[in-house]
Amino acid sequence: MARQDPPAWQREERVALGDVVAPADDSRHFGALYEVGRKVLSAGSVEELNELALKLAFDCIRAERGALLLRDSESGEFVPRVLRSVDAQELAQDAIRIPTSIVREVLSGPTGILTTDALHDERFAGRGSVRVSNIRSALCAPLVAGDDVLGLIYLDSRLATYAFTRNDLGLLNAIANLIAIRLRQEALHQELTRERIVRSNLERYHSPDVVEAIMRGGGLPQIGLEERDVTVMFADLSGFTSLAEKESPARVADFLNEYYAVATRAIFDHGGTVNEYMGDGVMAIFGAPLAHPRHAANAVLAGIDLLRRVRAAKGIGEEGMRLHVRIGINSGAVVAGSVGSAERLKYAVIGDPVNVASRLEGVGRLDTITIGEGTYVRLDEDRPHCEDLGELQLKGREGSVRAYCIRP
Repeated sequence: MARQDPPAWQREERVALGDVVAPADDSRHFGALYEVGRKVLSAGSVEELNELALKLAFDCIRAERGALLLRDSESGEFVPRVLRSVDAQELAQDAIRIPTSIVREVLSGPTGILTTDALHDERFAGRGSVRVSNIRSALCAPLVAGDDVLGLIYLDSRLATYAFTRNDLGLLNAIANLIAIRLRQEALHQELTRERIVRSNLERYHSPDVVEAIMRGGGLPQIGLEERDVTVMFADLSGFTSLAEKESPARVADFLNEYYAVATRAIFDHGGTVNEYMGDGVMAIFGAPLAHPRHAANAVLAGIDLLRRVRAAKGIGEEGMRLHVRIGINSGAVVAGSVGSAERLKYAVIGDPVNVASRLEGVGRLDTITIGEGTYVRLDEDRPHCEDLGELQLKGREGSVRAYCIRP
């Protein structure tokens, strides 16, 4: 018997994305779309949303099998995430061979595809994937958000030709649109959450302008070791040990946190990075992770600011005991980048200028800044008055280091 052609309205094969058509007297379609929208919005997670996508499709359209494919972020390939049969049974990954020719046709638009007789469809003539899969009727709609195709929803029937209509494709397009919008919302939410966490972590150690520059670059990367010209500052409290002997641990901790806050603010205000809190001291870096042409001057200004803030602070303890700070600063070429293990990475600077800065702090006078020759030669015409301390022999070094003293 010759195969009869279906009515003209059933022969329509391609529908524009989002073009949902339903007969005026068929309220089932409108009710279905309302339920789809309500359930998509209430899905609690991406995994639940993936499962829901196919369930909604089966609720609205009489299909034999279905699959949800999402694009893999690394390979760019569309990978099946959920495969179901009409009886809600989960199918194995190889249970549905989704014809690549249908997928390519959808992506070429991208618009939804309806084929009512796949084996005789001119678009897929000679395509082995359709014949091997023994597909009679099929629907496939892209999950599109803006210009981005996030995935595909696929339904088919191996039992009947003309199993789907143009209205079915319209419904599937609508479901795909809603799923895509929700998936994009989830992706944006995760990205914003990640950015908030990254920003929160960065704000603990970097000045606001450095944080903004890092975030504009996509967040702090896994930085490889590289040679950088930087300035390093060590600022330690003097008399802290005797204070700890007289005050309660809670009182000492409160004071120490207050000092950290003062020191951090001074460092941040001049574009520095707090690299480490060390007992009663702070280590800061200027000129890394972001380079700055005036890193030496900024470090000296931060040191002056820190001493003035400590001097203006109230004393601690019943007798109003005042503490003092020694600051050592040095500049030079270091190796900077992420160091540590796979479980814990830390941004660090390594090199002789770091050791010299630490030693200069140790030999410096109270409430002054001791700078090395490397910093002195990098200061511009606004250099503050520097007292020449001559050549100093520092612990652990064979050669001497020329140093200068700044009294704010």
